[in-house]
Amino acid sequence: MTANRVSALLVTLCATPAPAACGGAEAGRADAPEDVPADPADGTPDVAADDGAPEGEAPASDAREDAGDEGTDAACGPRTDPLRLWIDRGEIDLVGSGPVSLGGRIAASCAVDGFRLVAARGMRVRVEVDMEAASGLDGRVALHPAGAVSGGSPGALVEAVGAPGFTAILEAAIAASGEHLLLVHDLQLRDPGAYGLRAWCVSGCGSRATRFPIVLLHGFGGWGTILGFLDYFHGVKADLEGAGYDVRTPVADASNESAVRARQFAEQIDAILRETGARKVNLVAHSQGGIDARVLISAMGYGDRVGALVMVSTPNRGTIVADALTGDLPVTEAILSGLLDLWSGLLGWSEADTRAAFRQIATRRMTEEFNPAHPDDPRVAYWSHAGRTCATIDLACRRANSGEVVDPVLRITFGLLDGDGPGQGPHDGLVTVESAAWGAFRGTLPADHWDEIGQLADGGPAGPFDHVAFYRQVAADLHRAGL
Repeated sequence: MTANRVSALLVTLCATPAPAACGGAEAGRADAPEDVPADPADGTPDVAADDGAPEGEAPASDAREDAGDEGTDAACGPRTDPLRLWIDRGEIDLVGSGPVSLGGRIAASCAVDGFRLVAARGMRVRVEVDMEAASGLDGRVALHPAGAVSGGSPGALVEAVGAPGFTAILEAAIAASGEHLLLVHDLQLRDPGAYGLRAWCVSGCGSRATRFPIVLLHGFGGWGTILGFLDYFHGVKADLEGAGYDVRTPVADASNESAVRARQFAEQIDAILRETGARKVNLVAHSQGGIDARVLISAMGYGDRVGALVMVSTPNRGTIVADALTGDLPVTEAILSGLLDLWSGLLGWSEADTRAAFRQIATRRMTEEFNPAHPDDPRVAYWSHAGRTCATIDLACRRANSGEVVDPVLRITFGLLDGDGPGQGPHDGLVTVESAAWGAFRGTLPADHWDEIGQLADGGPAGPFDHVAFYRQVAADLHRAGL
């Protein structure tokens, strides 16, 4: 039993018929859902499908996709580990939802039904399983941590048993947000039989979670600080963790090629997967972080370990700001000097560092070299957002974008991007909307490149763009998409 994953548990073996002795509806328990009788004719549980997944949702879960329908194993016996035998019977999501009720059937000896149960840290959940009276099913119900879904063999966090005609009850306080594995099977792995299952949140039901941990990937400039004292995604991690989400913030070089940064992120993502037991992570990336993530997925083979990549103003088709810095776009000496001074002043970079950081996001390199070499992985959901900022005197743009005005720090890059020539168009002061749009494009944000992460003048609730609320919505959308 893993104490750091479940802080409290209740295991009950019922010795009198259900539901009265095991807390069913007839016993007058106010928090229990309506009983669902076991249906011997129903060979599979009827799990309600998620009807609100946003566009760009990832394909259905690949957990146990190679399992057979019956799950029989000629070598199984009472000492066989049920984690070797379970068949994926669908999802039970208890985050932000009411009680889940379903009927199922253990179809044969050695069969183990498995449900991918999503719950959030701080929730207390209860599961009741009524065993069919007419069968010989001595039912066992067990809740395992995330590692069990991904093929590991972690011990049960909590378990309960119920004889034919009785109810197995388990209750647990969830200590880690995300995916768990709920198993239902005959105690001896011998007898078939039908069951009715009910699961619901008892307390802490306002806590939120995604199926997979959220990993925030920073752009150039580094995770730790900007200007020496500001967190990159300002206040985002603390807000999401306060709501219940599992959020991680790996660190890569402030200035380097995405091939190098992707390797640095990969080592830390591997550690996150080992620590949590999760099958995948959800990547939420700003600016160059999205390019790093695309390298990670397509070039390094992490498509089987990423549920979604959410990109915020990632220059997927490059930016003419980089063209100007690398010489591909002729500009005046004053503009070039201003660009170099801007990044040197903000991040303390040398001229060489600045040119190197921007070289890989030049438009020609991105469109002619990078994109053909890094195709999307069909196993991953790709979502994108773009920023839209406005000149102070552009009142029409400001009215359409919640009053957003570009930060003065970006005035030189704003001037390069503003217009209707090649590489120009609506933009956030560094990346155009056209360049940022990739995969399922989810719209524009009334923000410049710094507002998108809560930096400089007008980040947070006091300004036109509430970046914390935006990332909170991204997390909610990932949950709604089953990711």
